[in-house]
Amino acid sequence: MFMRKIFEDSDLEVDNLYDEFLEIIINDGSYQGITDYLAQKLQANILIENKYFHVFARSHFDTPTFSNIEKRTGIKYWKPQRVDPRIIGYVRLLQSTQGPVSMPEFPEYGIRSPRVVFPVVIKGEITKYLNIFKENLSREQMRVVRVALHSLVVLEINRQAQVDLEDRNMKNLIFSITINDKQEHNILYEKENIQGFDMSREAVLAVIQIKTALGKGQMEEALRSIISDLSMNASAISINDEQAVFLIQSSEGSTLESTVIKEYLQALFEALKMIYTDCKVKIGVGRQCYNARDYKVALGEAFKALSFTDHKSESEEGVMYYHSLKLMECLMQPGSEQTLAVFVRNMIGKLYDYGVENNINLIETLECYLNHNCCIQSAARELFIHPNSLRYRLEKAEKISGLKLTDNDTKLEIQLAIKLYRYQGDILWKT
Repeated sequence: MFMRKIFEDSDLEVDNLYDEFLEIIINDGSYQGITDYLAQKLQANILIENKYFHVFARSHFDTPTFSNIEKRTGIKYWKPQRVDPRIIGYVRLLQSTQGPVSMPEFPEYGIRSPRVVFPVVIKGEITKYLNIFKENLSREQMRVVRVALHSLVVLEINRQAQVDLEDRNMKNLIFSITINDKQEHNILYEKENIQGFDMSREAVLAVIQIKTALGKGQMEEALRSIISDLSMNASAISINDEQAVFLIQSSEGSTLESTVIKEYLQALFEALKMIYTDCKVKIGVGRQCYNARDYKVALGEAFKALSFTDHKSESEEGVMYYHSLKLMECLMQPGSEQTLAVFVRNMIGKLYDYGVENNINLIETLECYLNHNCCIQSAARELFIHPNSLRYRLEKAEKISGLKLTDNDTKLEIQLAIKLYRYQGDILWKT
């Protein structure tokens, strides 16, 4: 009843219009249903999109209005409207007036005729744009548009409530799989598929950090839009005003290849930079997760990766990986865990045991030394010790482990063992 009181129109035709739109919401519950019906009523092409220019529904009445546009090579995010000054001007006008605005054709974005854009406003905020490709709407047609706008508000409120519930469930799931509670992990794994997240499939966990972002709600909406645009099998949930956990999963019957992961995450980074032009964007990436216990460790790794700097460009932004995805993809195949654990223990197991008993981390010393191409001076500076102290530790490590640091093959095997140890953690010594 509240919708019918918004306007003074109370004739039978308006009542019927409201009933027809409400019936579409009840029976169909989609933007496409309203778009198709509105296109027939107005005899015009209709387009509904959100403020990130993600298309929710479109309907052709007569001649096609929307043409295909040539995107960049690959799966890159292609939404230059975000930075086009012409588009920005119209967006600002819509935001300031919250009323309809006439826009010309933009063939470079696939829009081949003029349109009138009506904002869908909820609590003073624009949530969607209703594009009607017909100028000089009559009084009767405007009446239909008003009813459609209020029907879209009802649909948007219902959909938002559903999204909020899914987000809460997803947040509970993420918090559950990143706590060290074995029983809880087993319960979640038995359920397997919770709100579209299937724990029986491998996944990659990342943490997205957007400095000075505009809050959780906007970040989640932007991520949902990007995920849909890139056709990613992914989920995202904000954990504070500047950070969100991002999970990419393999599709059914397939595996996650490192090249695909890198392409998706780079496209995600570019999309966020286009949306948050004045913010610093960084994505920290943890390990690939094959079982429930991996998620907690992967989350910690993703946070550590956020502290990395791209040494090539000295940039504080970008996609930072805690591990080499290509290396770990080759090594960490299901069924190889036991063999790799034996390899690591044979290489550095004695050093690990010595460190536990004597409270000295010789594994870290070796790692730093090898990372600095066996340069005593630079490794000592990073460890904040005297070069002679480093030499003493290296001799100690050789004596305990029986390994020779002068042999190139041995050095490569030590580096690989340490990488696997960093990847698997203390679980290696318990298997």
